[in-house]
Amino acid sequence: MSVEVLDGNTIVNFVGDEEAFTVSVHELFVNLNSDHDGQLSYSEMLKELQNLRVFETHFGIDQSMSPSELASEYESLFTKFDHDSNDRECGSRGVQG
Repeated sequence: MSVEVLDGNTIVNFVGDEEAFTVSVHELFVNLNSDHDGQLSYSEMLKELQNLRVFETHFGIDQSMSPSELASEYESLFTKFDHDSNDRECGSRGVQG
């Protein structure tokens, strides 16, 4: 397993490059939006969160969390992006698939 560490400067430069950032976000959205409805459902985002293993690792070392703890963390994260609370989906915010 590889671990990638990005410093703040790399992230700021990437976000500051509007074209590269927009292309990257568009490609990620299209890949996540498996039903092509222009919105990301909780289940579509959950697959990506599970692949990223955001909460299960700390610098590549497995951390133990119960399935209920993980579900709670993922749901909480999704809720932050679900601005209109429309059946647990967050919209594309202008990203066209």
